[in-house]
Amino acid sequence: MDMADPAALADSDPAIIQRVLGGARAEFETLVRRHNQRLFRAARAIVKSDVEAEDVLQQTWLEVYRHLGQFRGDAQFTTWATRIAVNAALAHARKTPVIAEVVDSPVTHTPVDDVGNAQLGKLLERCLAELPQGSREVMVLRDVLELDTAETAAALGVSEEAVRVRLHRARAAVAASLVDRMDGVYKFDGARCDRITARVMASLP
Repeated sequence: MDMADPAALADSDPAIIQRVLGGARAEFETLVRRHNQRLFRAARAIVKSDVEAEDVLQQTWLEVYRHLGQFRGDAQFTTWATRIAVNAALAHARKTPVIAEVVDSPVTHTPVDDVGNAQLGKLLERCLAELPQGSREVMVLRDVLELDTAETAAALGVSEEAVRVRLHRARAAVAASLVDRMDGVYKFDGARCDRITARVMASLP
């Protein structure tokens, strides 16, 4: 976008935000459509299903709308909104119970599944490699090796609070990094965008 172009300036995120804050509520839809895919993928990297990701995404947009006046422009709007999506997804994942599923028929495994899993595995490896030392070790011990907080703290010689803080930051960083690498993973089509946008706009206070 050429920011020297008056039309581009008028269509920028900050300009739209100011108009929404000024009472042009309907223009919030432009922000939703513009950033829906990124926020969906951020949520979907954390929660277990597309349905859960859609619920988190709707909640995220409502939170964004309620706190829009707090956006100061210190970072890009998309970065600010992605942080809200990641935090909402992490909160959802923490409170969602793990329920064993009973399947009457065997699960059909296809080559497409293998490709998708391989792609996601490589993406995760790259994202983990980018984490700073300390955060990476915590995430591997907690989320890969499944040590609890006390065991992780003992293994690394740090406090349990440090483990919790580093793990939260690492998960948020990995989720945000995955969003930028997810072409071909966690598909987001026009119908889903339309559905979520309609739900968000209908739910605005």
